[in-house]
Amino acid sequence: MLAEKFDIREMLFFADFSNPGMRAEIPRIREVTNLIIETQNTSPRYKKDFTDFIMLDNIYQKAFSSPEVDTFIIFTGDGHFSSVVRFLTQSCRKKVYVYAVKDGLSGMLKSVCTKAYETPSEQDIDVTYYSMIAKKLKEADTTGKRFPDPSFSAVVAAVSDHYGIDRETVKEKANKMAHAGYLTVTANKLSHNKRVSTVALNEKKLAADGIKLIEDQAYFFIPNRSAEKQSN
Repeated sequence: MLAEKFDIREMLFFADFSNPGMRAEIPRIREVTNLIIETQNTSPRYKKDFTDFIMLDNIYQKAFSSPEVDTFIIFTGDGHFSSVVRFLTQSCRKKVYVYAVKDGLSGMLKSVCTKAYETPSEQDIDVTYYSMIAKKLKEADTTGKRFPDPSFSAVVAAVSDHYGIDRETVKEKANKMAHAGYLTVTANKLSHNKRVSTVALNEKKLAADGIKLIEDQAYFFIPNRSAEKQSN
């Protein structure tokens, strides 16, 4: 946690909150800070996103108005921030830590900051959940137990209980996994004319997309190079 490493004096969020998806995040952001900067471009003629410009302006102003601040932490991988980071580190003698999504960090930005950290991409996070679900299903196969629930509630409950993860999050990832074709649902007729569905891994699809099963039965994403060449 950053709060354990730094004496955080101020935390600001910059975004165009006119986007419904972003606006839905405001209540969660307010749990951390009320310093939310709306960057929406209201001009009817120009549609350019002003978020970067507003962030840069705020950083320069903070550097001049608060000389006692010795560390800046910036969440971006955009190379447009290289100049301001170089100004902070070389001219102002500040420490600048950059956090960026994996594979989204500019090499120039990385070279001028004090230290850069890459956080997991959304795909990495999804595959981690897929791994948990896959492992539970593999365990069910080896023990002879099944998860006869078309809504995946039994799978969700097992994963949630074992890993201590919120059930709604696991359910969301399980549904996403099924939508991607990594899970197959088969209808089976049971007694009393009731029909239920069993959930099974589609290991052919997993392998085709480069998500491989290793010895400890965990799934990790490995880019399918041959597929990439075919698509180019």
